[in-house]
Amino acid sequence: MKISVIVPIFNVERYLRQCINSIVNQSYADLEIILVDDGSTDNSFQICKEASDNDSRIIAITQENAGVSAARNTGIKISSGDYITFVDSDDWLNIDIYQLMAEAIQSNPNVEVVMCDFTTVTNVVEVNVSSYLAAGLYSKKDIIRDIYPTLLVTEDFGRLPIISACTCLFKKSLFVNYDIHFDVSLRYSEDYLFMAEVMTKSESYYYLKDCYGYNYRQCEESRSKKYQPEWWSTLKTLNKRLKQLLGNSPEFDFTRQLKLQLIHSALFLSTTIFYNQNIPHRQKAALLKEIFNEKELKAVFANLRFNKQSFPSQIILYMIKHGMGSGYLIYRNVISKIKKLGHSK
Repeated sequence: MKISVIVPIFNVERYLRQCINSIVNQSYADLEIILVDDGSTDNSFQICKEASDNDSRIIAITQENAGVSAARNTGIKISSGDYITFVDSDDWLNIDIYQLMAEAIQSNPNVEVVMCDFTTVTNVVEVNVSSYLAAGLYSKKDIIRDIYPTLLVTEDFGRLPIISACTCLFKKSLFVNYDIHFDVSLRYSEDYLFMAEVMTKSESYYYLKDCYGYNYRQCEESRSKKYQPEWWSTLKTLNKRLKQLLGNSPEFDFTRQLKLQLIHSALFLSTTIFYNQNIPHRQKAALLKEIFNEKELKAVFANLRFNKQSFPSQIILYMIKHGMGSGYLIYRNVISKIKKLGHSK
């Protein structure tokens, strides 16, 4: 059983060798490693070429910059494995993760999706991240019952049980039969739509719980620089694509989730703006007011009740619903100061 490992790459020479080596050195050797350089301007592609010269399993290709979704799609098109997976080029794997996932497939022949857990690494702090789902094999009936209710969002806007393409092995025939690929119009949150489509098309799923085989690098220093002006437009497009995919599902009513998903995007974006140290306070207030007063966001709040959120979350939701950008900033600042006082004691 061959696994195709697709790595989209863009200007990541600092971490790329660690990433590639963690794949090459896997205890499971039947791999096809596809390195897709997405128009890097540093030495990333040279590193890819060096790696391919030293290992016949590696295919190194380059293309004009088109984004991570396009790079992944390129890899899917040329892949020849029975299963496909993805690795982000600044992340790395534990040495036995594909062996363990392959064993899960061998014990459950023809399973279409296998997922492991992951570790977030911020500087020297490592946090293991697991799902609330039970370990083991899920039939289609199980997927509908246990995964669909939080496929897009949880009621408390917490972590989703399934979100990352990098922690999963996918049976290639699933992609071929349903023409599943990444939406190149989404320059952000591309995994969100992709995983929603995969899980609604998949007939089986296996969860390798408490197996933390994927290491996700988070750069703390980039947190304050993260906000991009086009993000809200992208997140609205994401919600529209999800509606097209799930709005008329005969298997499950996703209506409430689709509404909560757009609110979750607004919550995420408002938090990102709040923490951005490069945006003046007045501009933050204006940005938040503009987002909070978007007609699409206003519409999803209509006739929507919240009863499973914490009291602080309900205050924030109230401010978003009523377009209170300045009030949101004041509230978040007060909460931040209270937390700092608590930590200082």
